[in-house]
Amino acid sequence: MTPANQNLLVRIGSAAVLAPILAAVILWERPEPMTLCIQVAVAIGLVELYWIVLRDDPAWMRLAGVVLGSLISATIAWPVLTPLFPWVLAGCVLVAAIMHLLHFGDLASAPARTGLMVFGFIYVPVLLTPLALFKRLPDGEDWIFLTVTVTFFSDTGAYAVGRAFGKRKLYKAISPGKSREGALGGLAFSLLAALLAKVWYMPQLGLVDAILVAIPGGALGQVGDLVESMIKRGYKVKDSGWIIPGHGGLLDRIDALLFCIPWIYIYAAFAFTP
Repeated sequence: MTPANQNLLVRIGSAAVLAPILAAVILWERPEPMTLCIQVAVAIGLVELYWIVLRDDPAWMRLAGVVLGSLISATIAWPVLTPLFPWVLAGCVLVAAIMHLLHFGDLASAPARTGLMVFGFIYVPVLLTPLALFKRLPDGEDWIFLTVTVTFFSDTGAYAVGRAFGKRKLYKAISPGKSREGALGGLAFSLLAALLAKVWYMPQLGLVDAILVAIPGGALGQVGDLVESMIKRGYKVKDSGWIIPGHGGLLDRIDALLFCIPWIYIYAAFAFTP
C-alpha cells in the first residue's frame, strides 16, 4: 500500500470516529456539551496558532495567551459572563501588551509578537465560539449542521472541480494549488448544501435564504482557508498541528469554518429569530 493510500485510510478512520461524536454533541438537548466542546477547540486552536506565530516567545507566554483567549471565548459562550465580554477583551489586550513589555526578548519583533497574540484573541475565540451560540437560537441544531455542511461542501466542491477543470490560479502566492474554477465550484456546492438542507431538514429555509446563506458563507470559507494558508506559508509550516491523525491540526480542519460561522450566525439571529 502506498503512503498516500495509507494516509487516506487514516483520514477516513479519523472522520469515522469524530463525526458521530460531533453529531451527538450537536443533537444533545442541552447547550452545555456543545459549549464545552467549543471551549476545548478554542484552546487547541490557540495552542496551534501561538506555537506557529509566537515561536520566539517563551512557552509560558504562549500558554498565557491560550488562557486569555479561552477566557474571551468563555465570556462569549456562557450567558452569565456575556456582559463582561468588552471588559475581558480589553483586559486581555492589556495583559498581552504588558507581558511583552516586561519580557520583550528580541526588541525589534516585540511589537509584532504583541499584535499576533492579540490577533489570536479574535481569530480563534471570537470567530469560533458563535458555533456554540447557535444552540440558543430556534432550530439551533439545524443551523449548526447547515454551517458545517456549507463549509464541507465548499471545500469538497472546490477540490473536485479544481482537480477536474482548474486552469487559472486563484491566488498563486498564497495557495498555488487552488484555481478560480475550483472556487466557483466550491460556491456551487455550498449552494447545493443549503438546498439539500431546505429539502431534507430545514423547510423553513426559503430559496432566497439558501442563496444568502450559502454564497457569502462559501466565499468567506474560502477566504478563511486562504488566511490560514498565508499564516502557514509565512512561517514555513505544512500543518498547523498533528492532533487529528491524517488531517494535521485542528486549524487545518476549521480554517474555512472560522470565517463562515459569523456570517451564518448573524443571518440566523436576525432573519429567523422572533
